[in-house]
Amino acid sequence: MRLALDHLIIRAADPEATLAELAQRAGAPVLAEVEEVAGMASGIVRAGSIDIEVLRIGAEPPERPLGYGVGLLADLPLDRATAAVRRLGFPTSAPASASAGGRKWRAVQVHGLLPRPLKVPASTKPPGLADRLAGLAAKVPGAARLATKDPGGSMVVVTEYGFDAAAWRATAGSGPAALEVHVGAAEHLGDWQRLQLDPDSPLRLKADGPAGVQKVVLEGDREPFAVGDVAFEFR
Repeated sequence: MRLALDHLIIRAADPEATLAELAQRAGAPVLAEVEEVAGMASGIVRAGSIDIEVLRIGAEPPERPLGYGVGLLADLPLDRATAAVRRLGFPTSAPASASAGGRKWRAVQVHGLLPRPLKVPASTKPPGLADRLAGLAAKVPGAARLATKDPGGSMVVVTEYGFDAAAWRATAGSGPAALEVHVGAAEHLGDWQRLQLDPDSPLRLKADGPAGVQKVVLEGDREPFAVGDVAFEFR
């Protein structure tokens, strides 16, 4: 199994304002306006081959936007990818379904790659009945809101799209390419090295600095800026 970088997640108290700032300053086209999804609010801009998602999650909003997480895409169906990740010793949640704007997808939360992950039940046992029951429970709106009440300090997800994501993304244009994505893995740097990551990935994993997304280097010649704790530079 090989994992590729699919999207970045910036946690923000005001996703609409943060999304607008990111689009304007980075020259990144808006792929999805902010919409309520399963107890969260999410909007997306496009940066080359990846999405940058701005997410409101949790009962207590952060004082400033945070480089909250990373979304990965497997070259296997999600159920098989979940089993493979668990065999490597990483606890994952059960696959949870979500939908917005006519689009449907499933995702699992992966623990053990960034500190203080989103507090959802996770297991290293082979996927089975317990996962199917947990997946059904996650579809209940009240359960979804409860699961996201305490977002912890980070999120790493593996996503499977139930629609033509490439065609949908093409409607917005590519935007500036993401040349590098610097992520602080803290004490989990060695754990990332156990994964089979796409060798062409822009991910640059490091042990120093704050945990989570620290810096994004985009193609272009605009002025550098920061969105909360996430720095944006151009090359």
